[in-house]
Amino acid sequence: MLDVILGVSLAGSVGVCFWLYQRMSALKNLQYRESLERVESQEAYENLLFSVERERESISSTIENLQTHVLYLQEENRLKVREASDLINQIEEITSQNAQKSEEIKKQKSRAASAHTTKGQILEKWCPFLEHPDIDPDWEAKNWSFMGNPIDYIVFDWRNDKTINLADGKVVMLDVKSGKSQLTTKQRRIRDLIQAGKVEWKTIRLE
Repeated sequence: MLDVILGVSLAGSVGVCFWLYQRMSALKNLQYRESLERVESQEAYENLLFSVERERESISSTIENLQTHVLYLQEENRLKVREASDLINQIEEITSQNAQKSEEIKKQKSRAASAHTTKGQILEKWCPFLEHPDIDPDWEAKNWSFMGNPIDYIVFDWRNDKTINLADGKVVMLDVKSGKSQLTTKQRRIRDLIQAGKVEWKTIRLE
């Protein structure tokens, strides 16, 4: 009977010990997993911090690069503004010089035209006394009649003797030109009429 009780007690003790062992093992496993989770959580947190730090550094670098680029653009814009201002000043100076030259050219043209006109007027007045291939030396200055417009002169190359007058005499419509001056349209039309013989003599008597 005692052996039975001791056997039962021993079996119970062994069972209790085994149960306690399993509980202790389970507790240790739980503690191990919790420790492992804490370690993994810590590593994840550290990795997150590392990633955030890397991202912050990248953003800081990007901001620094952008600030540098902005400064570069501002400096470039300042230089462009200065260049534009210099170009505007050059254009204004060239425009002013061109205006002065244009005004001087106008004055020179006016002087040249005035001198040309004066020369033409002098030649017109002195034409009866000049030697020229188209001026007959037998034309006496007193027989030159100045008109001025539209023809400068009418030269009456006449003779006292009627027969000689009809044979050798003539009336010349003469216009004086200097340089490259040309006949006006009106002068050309008058010339054409004279050359076509459409010239008449009329006497008008007024009471």
